Amino acid sequence: MKHNIKIAVWLKASILILAIASAFYACQPDIVNPGLGTKPVANFVATVAADGHTVLLANKSSVASMPYWAAPDLNLGYSDLKGDSVKVNFIFPGTYKIKLLVAGAGGTDTITKAITTTQPDPNACASTTPLGFLASCTSKVWKMNPAAGAIKVGANAGDGSWWSNATADVAGRPCFFNDTWTFTFDKAADFVYDDKGDFYSDGYGGVTPSNSCQASTQYTTAQKPWGSGSFHYAVISGTGVKGLGQIKLIGLGAHFGIPKSVNGSESPTGPTATSVTYDIWSMTHVSDTSGTYDLLMVTFNYGAGWWTYTLRSY
Repeated sequence: MKHNIKIAVWLKASILILAIASAFYACQPDIVNPGLGTKPVANFVATVAADGHTVLLANKSSVASMPYWAAPDLNLGYSDLKGDSVKVNFIFPGTYKIKLLVAGAGGTDTITKAITTTQPDPNACASTTPLGFLASCTSKVWKMNPAAGAIKVGANAGDGSWWSNATADVAGRPCFFNDTWTFTFDKAADFVYDDKGDFYSDGYGGVTPSNSCQASTQYTTAQKPWGSGSFHYAVISGTGVKGLGQIKLIGLGAHFGIPKSVNGSESPTGPTATSVTYDIWSMTHVSDTSGTYDLLMVTFNYGAGWWTYTLRSY
């Protein structure tokens, strides 16, 4: 009887040790374990479509793996293009680099290939496309829409239930509503942000933070990249919360609207992200008593909620 009790105690102790070990292992961060499988060898096939500017990418890596693509000449990184089959549109003919990173149980591998397109995309700057709406066929200037609800924040995309600017804020924040974003339809995808020499401090900007307009010279050293500058952009088609596409602003300090808010976080002491991606919420052509213009509404999640901005073309 005592012997059976000892065995039972030993079994219980063994089960407890195994349970603790399993729980400990489950809490460890995911890492690539070479013992779990064969390391993938990255490979892909790039096919230029009959139109001469659309490229079809197909993952042909050696083992099952997660594929991530980058088209650096289009300002598109591994976080922008995913999937075994990807279609990329090259607006201007030329030779471009395509990168593939594959991640499998046994590790990761990358490969870079050059592809050559032969024809321009004749419809790229049409006003019905996200790129054409943003940059036209030459360039296009945008400002924050001088109306109530141009900047708003809430729990969901496109939501302004937490706060939304009133009509009076347009006159009360002239240094915010005078900023311009000029997007150029070119191979480099250039855009210029002009803060007109001032900014709205919003309680965190500048060497003497307050809720007021300040000269751009008042930015702290770390905040200076939020000021006027030349940047790049990318338009990612068919993505975003509504499937209308995304606009990626590229460069330290590049932003629409509230500068401290970026994808997934906020950084009031100065910019840390080298790009911010905004989901297109709507693209609207307007004709009214004030003229003919376009309204672009974008939204993005900053971690605690969603900021939504409406810009107007000039």
